[in-house]
Amino acid sequence: MQSCNQSARCFVPNFFTPLAVICLFAMLIITATAHAQSGLFQQDKQSLRFQGDEWLVHADAARGYTSLQVNNGEYLHADDTRGGFAYLCDNRWFTRFPDRSNLAHDNNVGRIGIVADGRYMVKIAPSWTRSEFDLTFGANEKLDQQAFMFLHDDVLFVRAGANVIAQRVANTQLITRKTDRPVKARELLLVHKNGSAIGLRIVTTDKPDKTDKADKEPPVEFSAGMFTDPAGQKRLAVMLPTKGFAANTVNVVIDATPRGANFVLQPRFDVISSDDPAENIGGNAPTQGVKNPIYTDRTTLDYALTFSWLGQKNFTGTAELEVVHSLGQRHFYQQVKLDAAEPSVDPKDNRRSYRVAFQPKFSMPGVSEVWARLYDENKRLIWVDRYRMAYNWHEYKPNIEVQPDFQAFWADTLKQLREVPLEPESKRVFEDHPTFEIYHVQFNSWQKKRIHAMLYVPKDRAKPLPAVVTAHPGSRGFAVNKGPDGLYGSRPPGDPRFVTIQPLLRGHAPDAPDIPFNDPWWGPLEDRDTYVARAWYCAMVRAVDYLAERPDLVDIKRVVARGGSQGGALAIVTAALDPRIAYCIADCPSNAQPREIMFNYPSFGPSSGQVPAGKTADETLKMLSYYNPTNFAALIRCPTYVGSNIGDITVHSMGPLAIYHNLVQLKPDQKDFYPGFSHFHGSGPGLHKKANEIFELLGGPAPEKPKKK
Repeated sequence: MQSCNQSARCFVPNFFTPLAVICLFAMLIITATAHAQSGLFQQDKQSLRFQGDEWLVHADAARGYTSLQVNNGEYLHADDTRGGFAYLCDNRWFTRFPDRSNLAHDNNVGRIGIVADGRYMVKIAPSWTRSEFDLTFGANEKLDQQAFMFLHDDVLFVRAGANVIAQRVANTQLITRKTDRPVKARELLLVHKNGSAIGLRIVTTDKPDKTDKADKEPPVEFSAGMFTDPAGQKRLAVMLPTKGFAANTVNVVIDATPRGANFVLQPRFDVISSDDPAENIGGNAPTQGVKNPIYTDRTTLDYALTFSWLGQKNFTGTAELEVVHSLGQRHFYQQVKLDAAEPSVDPKDNRRSYRVAFQPKFSMPGVSEVWARLYDENKRLIWVDRYRMAYNWHEYKPNIEVQPDFQAFWADTLKQLREVPLEPESKRVFEDHPTFEIYHVQFNSWQKKRIHAMLYVPKDRAKPLPAVVTAHPGSRGFAVNKGPDGLYGSRPPGDPRFVTIQPLLRGHAPDAPDIPFNDPWWGPLEDRDTYVARAWYCAMVRAVDYLAERPDLVDIKRVVARGGSQGGALAIVTAALDPRIAYCIADCPSNAQPREIMFNYPSFGPSSGQVPAGKTADETLKMLSYYNPTNFAALIRCPTYVGSNIGDITVHSMGPLAIYHNLVQLKPDQKDFYPGFSHFHGSGPGLHKKANEIFELLGGPAPEKPKKK
């Protein structure tokens, strides 16, 4: 039987000399050390070091952290007397951190690096899974301090602003070595000349003082700018006010990838239209750098994309403009290469400004998405933005999908509704309200379902009065707030010249504690005859029936159907089904053109995900065509006015535009469409102005608003 040594010799060739064995063991030790150094703090008598993915930090035996490198680019400025971090307390600098440790009392052992001097501490705790770390400043000191991070000369500038780490190309403040005074912010982005970046975000400054006074203190902010260092030199730095006896923590996000987005500042559309208004009216303020997004074939445009470039060399990427109709077809595209473009240069911060001109030509009436994109020299997307525009909207021809028995279906529905006795009831509530007599009303509706409604009757006005019928599925009850002192803090949703009725379509009582939930966007979509909108539309007609039963209060010849969003759709339907409506005002009506909502422009309305099991999308869309507000528009005989912001991202304006174009029974002077300019949910000021004209026509001049005391 062989010994262990004899057995080993059997596997060692003759050429495996002692020198080769020594080299092999040395290589194994080096490899093991290299693996150990990655992802853990390594400490020896002279230093403390952590190697992350494309970043590292290093502290020496006396000065603390002297290096923070990302993609081989240095971020910290250190000299012979200090590292990159220092404390200032009571006009005295603390720059020496001879104590070092990588120990912890939990499973983060080896993942925490601390430098300290017995009083002041700087701790770095890298994330296990992300390229980031927590940077904590702490002091065994009652007095508050200022913690400084001095930046290397290769850090070109600092960007400051809310959410600047995630949205770095936004309109953020820029801090350079020529910035006059420090800038305060909760988030900063440090940009290196190699294209990498470090984000700083305040996590918390734990307050040892838990008094009410501490809770009322303003949030802690960085200050970034030029500061005097301990040697008396002006340096670009970041300062964080820190509390004594507290953990003052900053989240540090490492972005090692060289990005053109780090060097782009304030990119935006720069569009001058021959149709731009002389001044902003109401809510029609410029959107995305576009003052007026409504064009015709007679509009002349000075169309450009502008941005500033903060890199050390000229920008050599590309810019592009794409226009895609809301129904999916592209009708303009242009790309501009900027290799030879000559920018204007601001000598103060070496900022290069570009204005890229485009020559757009539009061909499709309706609403389109306008996309602008900016790519760097590596074809990496560094900025994108969009806005909606309308082109020749007067000429748009919507696709109308209406079933042959549409009118017969609703005639039969109304016939069945009329066979149900109204049986109205009313009870006065909030009897001491100063402006309105307020009633809780009930009546029978579709299939004898009891509907609750709110009725607001103006006090101190001669009756009968004109009336408004309005509703929204989201309404929960009386918009009346009465305080403990007996005073009313809000006015209910009613014009003091009009009686207003508002049915609660979901069948609950006003302000009920348990309000039934309907599936989103008026689902479920199982069956035409049981679809919830059938009962809702009938409830709107029944609300008018109730007004007709109250000649002591209401002049039934002066009734306005009005609403916004889902309420705008209900106003259109009410005007279509009830000839007693004198005027219809629909602000951004929703749920119109369900096929387009499903497949072209996601918006408020049924989605393809709601198609019932066992049904096709076409079958579901056929069912929805019986409830499409666009189809009801063709039945309306009273003056009707529709509005929508072109950029509305809640209710796409193609739906309201289709409703307007299907008002086929109305003369041009009996209808209008009022496009707004912004991306907010609603309409421009034109529709509201028209509504005021109608209300004055029916109810007289608006009463003066009480002056604020």
